Amino acid sequence: MAAQQKAFRSEDYQKLVAASKHPTLTDLIVLAAYAGCRIEELCILKTENVAHDRFEIVNAKSEAGWRTIPIHREIKQTVARLLNTTEDGYLLSGLTFNKYGNRSNALGKRFGRLKDQLGYGVNYVFHSFRKGFATQLENANIPVNVSARLMGHEVSGETFGRYSDGLAFQGLKEAIEHIDWRST
Repeated sequence: MAAQQKAFRSEDYQKLVAASKHPTLTDLIVLAAYAGCRIEELCILKTENVAHDRFEIVNAKSEAGWRTIPIHREIKQTVARLLNTTEDGYLLSGLTFNKYGNRSNALGKRFGRLKDQLGYGVNYVFHSFRKGFATQLENANIPVNVSARLMGHEVSGETFGRYSDGLAFQGLKEAIEHIDWRST
């Protein structure tokens, strides 16, 4: 039986960022924590899909994953720096594709070694940032449909799942600003 994945908490985020000595891995951790994206969504994010205030995820695991994510105030400077220094048209520049067409493989392995060195067991994986993101949204009492739209999950039900064209950007922006990895 597979181990139950656990969510990273603020203290875990701070510990991982402080211990990361690889600039691209550090940027990936920070982006994932504040955007709630999957690792590959961030690694294949092209600069043409990044504006000053949002990410447009146009290549995701499922159609529900195609979404607009407001750029959290805590990562605006990181995103601006990455946009200004990219050399290959990707937000996270310099990654290469593996034989399966993934750009996240090498950083994923590097992250695995980092979290192992810090004593995190098999219950903690890169996806634990998404679990922490969801946990913070829930604890801020963000409605399920808003959280689902931010995370790229299917919105169920006739009203929002079938008929709604999605939440206005301002509502998404207000919700994502509840994410805070600084406090312990």
